[in-house]
Amino acid sequence: MAARVGDPEALGRLAVNRAVLAQIRTGAQRSSTGIGPWSPDGRVMRTHPDLTEVIEASAPYDLRIVLGVSTLVTSRGVIYAVGLGNAGLWLRYPPGPARDEALATEGVKPVAELPDWIHLRAWRDDLATWLRASATLSADLAPTDA
Repeated sequence: MAARVGDPEALGRLAVNRAVLAQIRTGAQRSSTGIGPWSPDGRVMRTHPDLTEVIEASAPYDLRIVLGVSTLVTSRGVIYAVGLGNAGLWLRYPPGPARDEALATEGVKPVAELPDWIHLRAWRDDLATWLRASATLSADLAPTDA
């Protein structure tokens, strides 16, 4: 895993990122050992290394470690996916037909705290398709809405 650290303050300048960053921030803990292979941003990693690798391999954009969580960010700075634990994945799916279709898929649930997000298990053959769809849906979000 060639982890790149994401700056939560810079990402938080975009209004579209603030709610998901607030959720990520709630569980963030500083690492007692500082920056290292298990804490690239100085926080305890909350995404399993195997999950991080599969997300990174399937993602259309670079993976960033943000507050100890493997996070995917579009080239315009919009967070569109977050890896959780050893199997969970939050994807940005704003309201509309794509979200309705996604929620009709077995194993896909809304994220209660984040109305524009869905939750699914990452260990699936079609992961790259889900990640591309989320990135595409997120690409239209205005990154200059500070």
